[in-house]
Amino acid sequence: MNKKKIKWLIFVWLWGMVLVNAEDFFKVKERIIREAWFKTFSLYFSPKLSITDLGYTSNIYSYQDIEEPDWTADVGINLSTAAILKDRFILTIDEFPYYSFYLKNKNEEAFNNLFQFAVYTHLGRFNLNYKLNLNYIRERPNSEFGVRTRLNEQNQVLSIDYGKHDRFFINLYAARNQREYTDEQYLQNYDLSHLDREDTLLGITLNKRIFSRTRLWLNYEYYVYRFLHASEKDGIGGKLSLGVDFPEISRIKGSLRFGWKSFFPKNPDFNDFLKPFGSGTLSMQMLRRFKFHFNYLVDNFFSFWNPNQYFDERSFSVGIEFYFNSRIKVGYDHRWGNLSFKSLLDGSVSRTDDFYRSSFSLAFRIFKKMGIVLDYTIYHADSTQLDFKRRYNFIGGKITHEF
Repeated sequence: MNKKKIKWLIFVWLWGMVLVNAEDFFKVKERIIREAWFKTFSLYFSPKLSITDLGYTSNIYSYQDIEEPDWTADVGINLSTAAILKDRFILTIDEFPYYSFYLKNKNEEAFNNLFQFAVYTHLGRFNLNYKLNLNYIRERPNSEFGVRTRLNEQNQVLSIDYGKHDRFFINLYAARNQREYTDEQYLQNYDLSHLDREDTLLGITLNKRIFSRTRLWLNYEYYVYRFLHASEKDGIGGKLSLGVDFPEISRIKGSLRFGWKSFFPKNPDFNDFLKPFGSGTLSMQMLRRFKFHFNYLVDNFFSFWNPNQYFDERSFSVGIEFYFNSRIKVGYDHRWGNLSFKSLLDGSVSRTDDFYRSSFSLAFRIFKKMGIVLDYTIYHADSTQLDFKRRYNFIGGKITHEF
């Protein structure tokens, strides 16, 4: 890497640090005012009670060879505060502490916290924002994991755009993300430290409003991976993708993205690759009583199973909800997925996992968009490696704020 590139990366790091576009200042202001539960002077407050995974799980560890049932619950409160300063600045703080409870397996209990600080401002046709996320969580980071593990994350992003959001605008952003696994061992056999890394990202997005509030965009992102304890996996790459964002308030909501991702490892023994990638979530309201959902993920991730392995994930889900009236609805969602584990050395496939997840739900609205959801979930994953077969059933409920 030449000196100019190093200086540029240092400059990005000093500014702080992934957004596809800077958010429109006045749209952010409109959303804050609309969603606030109460206000005083220039402060807006939006507290939300959070209860998820409240119920009985047949196997909290997911893996078939270490099956352990238990009663669980994740309980917390999401505290959102915003200050709007004379149509020039918006400051927001989101603090979300929650606790994971287990009835029998007290060693699995954990405190978690999600924190975000953001600043928004504008100058003419320029929109600028900065976000800082600090997450201290115990979760399953991706589809490969069966047991929850402790993860520390710090993400910073600086974003600026120029133009008219109701027509055409250009966005530039720079980000710096860091994640570290603090559990010493995973499943007593796997050291997760080789996954600890820092990412630096630089991107540009061209955005065009095509009709109503629907936006079409083209994005290119350059990234640098630096592993904290496994420098042989360091590398650079790029992503080129086309996407569409649908408006927040309409019969069709969500966003779709698809493109190509390249990776060029620093280690000459590892292979370069160029792969499709994308993600999307779509919700469609039809005939008043029906709502359809679609979700997909096409991407690749470094594996904990072997330091020289990564896996390609291809997964998608479809779902349907039926509203009996404005207060009661039922739903069904089914997700299919495949994980293909490949060597960084030669790209050979050494393991494949196929999984599915089916969920049945019954929901009752209790206040505005707040509701109680009762659900039954079946998860099953087959693997060519016997130790990684996963399975559990869950019956319980949660609180939703998107009825």
